[in-house]
Amino acid sequence: MPRVLLIDDEEPLRVSLTYALTREGYSVTTAADGPSALERARDSQPDVVILDLMLPGLDGMEVCRRLRAESDVPVVMLTARDRGQDKIDGLSQGADDYVTKPFDTPELLARVGAVLRRRVNARRLLEEDRLLVQRMEELLRQAPIPRITAREPQLRTPPDGRLAGGRVVVDLDSATVLVAGQPITCSAAEYALLRILLSYPNRVVTRTELIERTWGPGAPDGHTLLAVHIRCLREKIEEDPAHPRLVTTVPGIGFRYDLPS
Repeated sequence: MPRVLLIDDEEPLRVSLTYALTREGYSVTTAADGPSALERARDSQPDVVILDLMLPGLDGMEVCRRLRAESDVPVVMLTARDRGQDKIDGLSQGADDYVTKPFDTPELLARVGAVLRRRVNARRLLEEDRLLVQRMEELLRQAPIPRITAREPQLRTPPDGRLAGGRVVVDLDSATVLVAGQPITCSAAEYALLRILLSYPNRVVTRTELIERTWGPGAPDGHTLLAVHIRCLREKIEEDPAHPRLVTTVPGIGFRYDLPS
């Protein structure tokens, strides 16, 4: 049952809204002034707060500011119709929505439901992101050791032992990578992928070949591993990782290292 904290100093309004919210399936806690509102917010851990601006003790703006400093609970603010600046100030203090007085109770209930749905969706997305990161970390921990060595006979090895691709240079003898003349730290897998791609500049290397040459045939979750490491590699060598110009994707096939023209 969603928990609502209703904060308003008008008792008739608190009574009528408590009745309406309870009928909609909410558990309602009320407060009539700023200090008790903050205390009840800490005690009841509400899922949504309905907050009037005009409160004794602490006004609604200050209550909203303090609530927002302590939690991300959604706040629906009640404002006076003739004080448009209240809406702007309330939203700037962290309120999620506002309803002007006098208001229709169904409108308020609809807005409360909407902010709760947004919060549920936001939490679901955060949980999905957390699980994705956890899964990636698991994959990275369980990944086989990359097989590419500093000098592999099957790959291109220039006489000076350096593979260059624009702002990126791979020193094969020291197994180091320079970007714009500065050394960067690469994982073994990132180094291996860069070594392979730079050995075939301007040529597509298939995902299967990259996986097999880096982790060996039958690597578990190879395509996911590859995607994670390519993304990490781009973060380190691309000027704009969101729009890569060096390590580019060839949809449905693999990746290519594009030498700057």
